[in-house]
Amino acid sequence: MKKSDGRGLLSGSYANANRELTRESWLAEVFPQWGNFLNQQIETYQVPKGEVGIWWCGGSSWVLKTDEGGIFWIDMFSGGSGYTERSTCGVCRQSGAESINWLTLNPNLIDPWKFKHLAGSFITHIHQDHCDIYSIKAANQTNDAPFYGPKSVMTRLEEYEVDKSKRILTQVGDVIDIPGGRVRILPCYDDTAIRTGGGKELLNYDDVCVCFLFETSGGNILFMGDTWYNDGYAYFPQFFDIDVAIFDMGYNHPGATDKMTPYDAVRMGMALDCKVMIPDHYDNLAYTAWEPHLITKQFERIAEEMAPEINTTIMQHGGMYQYPRDRYMKHYRYKNESQGVDLTRVPAYQNLAAKFKAIKK
Repeated sequence: MKKSDGRGLLSGSYANANRELTRESWLAEVFPQWGNFLNQQIETYQVPKGEVGIWWCGGSSWVLKTDEGGIFWIDMFSGGSGYTERSTCGVCRQSGAESINWLTLNPNLIDPWKFKHLAGSFITHIHQDHCDIYSIKAANQTNDAPFYGPKSVMTRLEEYEVDKSKRILTQVGDVIDIPGGRVRILPCYDDTAIRTGGGKELLNYDDVCVCFLFETSGGNILFMGDTWYNDGYAYFPQFFDIDVAIFDMGYNHPGATDKMTPYDAVRMGMALDCKVMIPDHYDNLAYTAWEPHLITKQFERIAEEMAPEINTTIMQHGGMYQYPRDRYMKHYRYKNESQGVDLTRVPAYQNLAAKFKAIKK
């Protein structure tokens, strides 16, 4: 019996068949939870000319594909749950905690070992759910694609044994040509990132975190990592046109700020003068998730009342957003995954056909 017909998912018949199982075979069969279904969808989808496609993999992990076929990871995370300690964790230092548990809520949607045509991996900062050893090691071994990030990310990539030729330091003001567009390296004001590391002094923003503005034929997509709100973003529209802004949002326990609140997320969109706001990161960590649907509803209501000229889009895990096609999409809806539908096999259809012989003109 075949495990799969090649679509990247496990056959239901195979899953229900009795067989010998070990812990290793269990992990191989059920992890990642979407198999390589999403890998295949991304690699085979032809983005129409004048469009750009992005897929949300949960948290702050995204895949972008241009109309020239360039596939890029942004802050790809393929790991699981873990904990951080005060010695290096910026959130621990803010809250006074010795340690914090970071329980991951979202599924792993891609297989990082099975991307055949990766053109580049962009990393905003060194936090593990952005600069992920599992994704980095996989991409380094299976692709020749370069890795882009600020100074601290370059240090981490060297520790992970990424070839020097693949480590591309990105500094604010740099412009990187890619298939189907270019990427501008912009400032990022992540006040948690500047508290992360071994020392006691606050680090320099530009050394530890950056934003990536993908300028494509379909539109300009800004990825902001784990930024906090900062008035400095209000100057971006003087220099750049931003169509879609993607930024973190979530709940903050008293004593430590890690994610933007719905209010600050809307304020961010207004500062950037963007056309679409897409929040992320509210979904994937128990520590900052609180009640994700409540957070997104608050975000939508504030945006509707305070910035009605900016559209808000709430994505779903594994969903694809195509710009400008989906500019006015409010909520992503999963598509019908039925395969090989033949209505003549359905009794209800047969009964109607026998009575009415309806022909759709």
